[in-house]
Amino acid sequence: MNLGLKIRRRREELGLSQMDLSKLAEIPQSRISELESGARTQMSLQNLRSMARALRVSADYLLDTWEDGEAPAPPTAAPLTVEGAAPASRRGRPRGRPRSATPAAATCARS
Repeated sequence: MNLGLKIRRRREELGLSQMDLSKLAEIPQSRISELESGARTQMSLQNLRSMARALRVSADYLLDTWEDGEAPAPPTAAPLTVEGAAPASRRGRPRGRPRSATPAAATCARS
């Protein structure tokens, strides 16, 4: 099975349109159409990762390099929606409360 056919089948299993998949994977809808129709047979690694995440499969599955029996399980949860996409997580210290300038030991009263 080729890349475009796998993308189309999985997208339809999840109940997504090409436009929904485009928004989830942050790939132009025209590119998804080209892949599914076979007009384009290759994609960048970054787009492959985005597509695999949006379709909830591994990149190995899309590239047909997975072992037999590792096909994706049918979706059990409601299909992802563009509004339901999780926001990117931030790294580092939260900005809600500034850090104290004085250490806790220095604030204790001396007797």
